[in-house]
Amino acid sequence: MTNQVFLSYSETNRDQVESLARRLYADGRLTFWFAPWHSVPGQPLQEQMEAALRQAQACAVFVGGAHVTIAGWQNEQMRTAIQTRVEDEQSYRVIPVLLPGPARPSRRDLPPFLRRYEMVEFSDLDDTGAFKRLLAGILGVPPIQVDDQIQAQVTSVRAPQPFSGQFAWGHGLIIGIADYQGVSSLPAVVRNDAIALSRLLSDRCGYPAGQVRLLLDQEATRENLQKALDDLAHRTTAADTVVLFFSGHGARDSDGAAYLLPHDCSLDSLRNTAVASTEVTRWLNRIEVARLLVLLDCCHSGGIGDPKGSIGGLKQGWSDDAYAQLAQGRGRALIASSRPDELSWVLPGMENSLFTHHLLEALRGEGRTMGDGYVRVFDLFRHVAEQAPRRAAQHPIFKAAEMETDFPIAIMDKPKEWP
Repeated sequence: MTNQVFLSYSETNRDQVESLARRLYADGRLTFWFAPWHSVPGQPLQEQMEAALRQAQACAVFVGGAHVTIAGWQNEQMRTAIQTRVEDEQSYRVIPVLLPGPARPSRRDLPPFLRRYEMVEFSDLDDTGAFKRLLAGILGVPPIQVDDQIQAQVTSVRAPQPFSGQFAWGHGLIIGIADYQGVSSLPAVVRNDAIALSRLLSDRCGYPAGQVRLLLDQEATRENLQKALDDLAHRTTAADTVVLFFSGHGARDSDGAAYLLPHDCSLDSLRNTAVASTEVTRWLNRIEVARLLVLLDCCHSGGIGDPKGSIGGLKQGWSDDAYAQLAQGRGRALIASSRPDELSWVLPGMENSLFTHHLLEALRGEGRTMGDGYVRVFDLFRHVAEQAPRRAAQHPIFKAAEMETDFPIAIMDKPKEWP
C-alpha cells in the first residue's frame, strides 16, 4: 500500500504528532505510516521504516516541542527522505514541521539540507492555518486547493444507510468481568460497561438483538469464552462486521507473556487457566469476517487517587506488541483503553469507566463523524483519545496494520454533521 506521508518524529514529540495524526486521518482521510499505530511486532523496525519511507509520497519531519535536535532514527529518516527527493524522485516532498513547545525552533535551527524546504510552523496544535499548510504539503497542492481535495476524499467514502434501518451484518461479543473466582475483584462499573455497550449496540446502533452476546462475571469462564468465539466463527460470513469488547483483568507474567483473565482463572496455573494473547489471536483468526474491531480495557484502577497495583505479583495490562498482534491482518483494528504504562481510570460518580463512557458517547454520535449516519472505527478512537486525557492520565491506543481499516461499526439514529 502506498501511504501519502511518513511521519518522522522524536519520542519526546510523540503525543503532539499523534494528535496531528488523528486529524490527518479523521479530517483529511489521508493515509500515513506512524510507528506506534502501524509497526508490526516481531519484524525488524528498521526494515519497516525503510519500506514505509520508500512507499510514501512525502515525509513530514517534526521538529521542536521539547527540543530541536534531530538524532537517532529520526535523523536517519530525514536523510533517507532527502536522498529520495534528490536522487530518486523529484516529486517526493520533504516537509519540515515546527511544533509548539518550550524549544521554539527557527529555520536556522534546522539541519542545513532540511532548510531548503518550505516549512510549516504551528503556533499551537489547534493552528488551523498551519494544519492546512501541512495538508497542502502532503497533497502537493497550494493551500487554496486543499478544501476541495479533502471534501472529495471524504465524499468518496460516505455510504448510504441500509433501508432496513438495521446494521444487519453487525455481530458483537461483549465481555465484562468484575467478580473473579480467585483474583481480586474490579469495580462494578466494569460490569456496567459491558451491559451498557451491549444495550446500546442493540437499541440504538442497529445490531439485531440476537447477534449481540453478553457474558458477565461467572458466565465468562475460559471455556465459555472459547465457545462464544467459536460460535462467532460459525455464524458469521465474509461480509460481516464483528465487535469484540473485553473489560476485566489483563496481565503479563515474568516472561512478558500477556493474558486475558477469565472469571475462573488461577494465578497458580496461569498458562492453563488464563487466555494468552497468542491464543486470542488464534481464536480470532478463525473468525473470517471482512471487518473486526477489538476493544480492550485490561488495566483498571479502583478510583482516582487509588490505583490498583499488581495482581498476585503480575504486571497489570498488556504490552504494546501484544495489542499490535491482535490488529494484524486486513480489516482488523484494535482500540485499547490506555498505554501499557498507564491505568484505565474509574472516576468517582461515573456509571462507566472513563474509556467506556467516551466510547458510548461516540457510538451515540456525540463525536465527529462524516455525517452519513455511520460511526466508524476512527471516529471512536478520535473521540476517546481526545476526551479521556482531559480527565485523567490515560491515553487510549490504536493499532491497525493498514490505514484503510476504518470501517463502519454502527449506525446512528440521529446522525450529526460536523464541519
